[in-house]
Amino acid sequence: MAQISIGSYDGTIYEEGDGYTGALELGTGPNGKRKRLKRKGRTKTEVKNKLKEAVDELDKGVKTDRNYYVRDAVEDWLTAFAKSGKSTSTYDVYRSLADHQLIPFIGATRLKKLSADDVETWLNGRAEHLTSSSLGIVHGVLKRSIRRAARHDRIGRNVAELVDTPDGKAGRKSHSLSLQQATALLGEAGKPEHRIGAYVVLAIVSGLRTEELRTLKWSDVDLDKATVYVLRADRHRGETKTKLSRRGLGVADMAVHALRSLKTRQAAEKLKAGEAYEDRNLVFCHEDGRPYARQHVHHRFGKLIKAAGLNPTEWCPRELRHTFVSIMSDHDVPIEKISVLVGHSSTKITETVYRHQLKPEIRDGAEHMNDIFTRKATSA
Repeated sequence: MAQISIGSYDGTIYEEGDGYTGALELGTGPNGKRKRLKRKGRTKTEVKNKLKEAVDELDKGVKTDRNYYVRDAVEDWLTAFAKSGKSTSTYDVYRSLADHQLIPFIGATRLKKLSADDVETWLNGRAEHLTSSSLGIVHGVLKRSIRRAARHDRIGRNVAELVDTPDGKAGRKSHSLSLQQATALLGEAGKPEHRIGAYVVLAIVSGLRTEELRTLKWSDVDLDKATVYVLRADRHRGETKTKLSRRGLGVADMAVHALRSLKTRQAAEKLKAGEAYEDRNLVFCHEDGRPYARQHVHHRFGKLIKAAGLNPTEWCPRELRHTFVSIMSDHDVPIEKISVLVGHSSTKITETVYRHQLKPEIRDGAEHMNDIFTRKATSA
């Protein structure tokens, strides 16, 4: 039996079974019984290292749970995030990445045993499958999950913060529909079988963000004045991306027509559903009034794109905004005007985000769109 001292605690290490046991005296509890901290190992050195780690956690107030795994920390953080009132679409992204890119690979690791090397190996393994953006997000999920666990005294340090996020695979660059493609898509969007048709029409002729379209309410739409007011977005607390994103936009005649048809359709659906209808006054929603999530829009948009003769794997809803910018630029709308129409705080942002859609030399939204597509239809 060997006497040891670790920090302010004294104890012993002694042989037991096929290895060694170390015990430190922690004084007596409220009930007068002696309190001891024990660790086992194959060698005296292993036992002593375990005791040092335990004392360090004890001094920091960490209450390590041996059966608390990485997946538990992630689930606890996601649950807290879901209750925080933040954007449900953001939660959906975190949930999906955690379920498919994090938990299946390191979720079964005890949080106490997770090392920086484990995190680095996991990230490097995912780098060939995820874009740099997605890789950064899923690494952030792990860091924030462990940070919460540390805040609740379940772990002493956050090893995920010791690792740099590697570069992921190159993401697909956003592009825009040509005028001919946009015209074909608008023609298909006007057919009654496409419930999301009005969404697509408004997106192309106004440049609204997908997150702005999903939260648009009928109280924000003045069809008599052909105006849409952007007051909220599917983001944290429903705020628009910037203050200048709150704006009123004149919309082209085809969008007014599409919105009138949609409003009539919704009134019939509401009457048919009766009390089962979830009336949130949303412009774009399911047949029972429930709001569209991002994946619902993607699914319906893919069907419409395919019906228009385009490849659904090559296009996503956000590129309708790129298309708006591109068409405006191609028809000599000044970049200053485009920047105001899309809700940017400066032309520099417009130039940076949409540099591939802008002409080197760049000249009001509804008037131009009416002119562009009327001229296109006449020449067809």
